[in-house]
Amino acid sequence: MEKNISLAKYLLVCALGFGLGGLLWGLVLYSELPDLEYPFYFMAIVIMGVFGGVSLVWFNKSVREISKAVLAGMLGFGGGFIAGGMFVYPLSLIGTFLLSIILPSSTNVNFFELEPNIGITVYWLIFLIIGAIIGLFYALFLKTKIWSLIWRGSLGFALGSLIGPIIGNVLGGSLNSLLISYLATFSLIGITLGLFLSWGIYKNKKTI
Repeated sequence: MEKNISLAKYLLVCALGFGLGGLLWGLVLYSELPDLEYPFYFMAIVIMGVFGGVSLVWFNKSVREISKAVLAGMLGFGGGFIAGGMFVYPLSLIGTFLLSIILPSSTNVNFFELEPNIGITVYWLIFLIIGAIIGLFYALFLKTKIWSLIWRGSLGFALGSLIGPIIGNVLGGSLNSLLISYLATFSLIGITLGLFLSWGIYKNKKTI
């Protein structure tokens, strides 16, 4: 890396990059309604891979580093989506069961999914696995500590899947706009993932 930057500035840039990727991800999903039930749409692999990867190395003007980061993102999201798809049924059942233990019975479950039929929070364990795979690829390609990015990517993506639809539904409901619900939900999922990944990269590189 060419120069030192502050942690706050680096987190902001990465949050914007992943957040923009999430915004476009939500827009693509919304455009596919009502025929879509699964949020891990293939276009998100490209969108998040490009915007997320570029933001992680935004302060590095090396074309080689940018290419590596974009490739890492696409492979991470692609591999994660494939792995998640293979175990979607059992993991969604386990995830739903665990949430039912944690959440009070009076909780409005509609806050955790997007109309008309896209579940988000029910897949939080899948987000957890995908985030770990994404973190692994970024760690390998950007040469940071592997475990540091694995647990941060895993936690960030899972946490985003839990808080994103709640806030997205509140915003969309207040504005009477399903589109806003989708954009806000996936923007927040992307932002949360970006913050956790960039935190790990910053902590494990002497310069950014």
